[in-house]
Amino acid sequence: MKWLAVSMTVPGELAEAVADVLARFAPSGTAVSGVPPLDTADHLTVQAYLEEPSAGPDAKRRIAEALWHLSQITPIPEPSFTWIEEEDWAESWKEHFRPLSVGRRLVVVPAWLANDEPERLPIVLEPGMAFGTGAHPSTRLCLEALEERVRPGDVVVDVGCGSGILGIAAARLGARRVLACDIDADAVAAARRGAELNGLTGTIEVFHGSVAEAAARLSQRKADVVLANILAPTLEALLRAGLIGLARRDGVIVLAGILSGQRDGVARAAEKAGLRLTAETAEGDWVALIFRKA
Repeated sequence: MKWLAVSMTVPGELAEAVADVLARFAPSGTAVSGVPPLDTADHLTVQAYLEEPSAGPDAKRRIAEALWHLSQITPIPEPSFTWIEEEDWAESWKEHFRPLSVGRRLVVVPAWLANDEPERLPIVLEPGMAFGTGAHPSTRLCLEALEERVRPGDVVVDVGCGSGILGIAAARLGARRVLACDIDADAVAAARRGAELNGLTGTIEVFHGSVAEAAARLSQRKADVVLANILAPTLEALLRAGLIGLARRDGVIVLAGILSGQRDGVARAAEKAGLRLTAETAEGDWVALIFRKA
């Protein structure tokens, strides 16, 4: 059997939108990756793979049509289409991934590569269907925020955990308990696999759910740090659903996945919920907001 590889290199702020479009046609999911040359450091590679029976000319036409609609909102390059033999498929999608240093102490390492920076704390991942490989600016902003704020013995909650990268980082930084949840079954499976790869199943508890399910598992011990790296409208919905209730008094809440034009709306919703903005960071068009619970 052959596979049709669809690949696009796009500005970082468009990677998630392109991945969402390609995911409609690729049941096995999409991968966002890349540590590109410095002169194109704001670009990421989005890949999707379609099995031969469903990857005929009509599939190419429908993909091109869906991407054309996206291009009417913002310019994007044309996708490349390449046929790959069955025996090459399992390795071909890995070629864009490299270890990625983040902040002062962390390094994201694909599971099939060695960590060439042993002085850094490794986050071992199998990038694939679940969003969150460290390549996206919003993920890096969250990792940097964790590095500055997680203390040994902390309890950390990651709502919308994706690949589980942030929970793994929190555990590496000394958190004694991490709750990681997502409403997507593929993300839950990927996050559990990530906890296993890193030998952290005793620290990281991965489960299907959102705010209510996390609150039930916290019981009397509220979180020292709460994370949500999703999209701005979802962040506002989570705030209305009681996200703030997961944190202890004076606890840290990190909100990311926010485009610069959405920053004020999320900040207003957070302050209305009872949070106090203490810091913010940005990379390109992406913003992370750090709050304290009053």
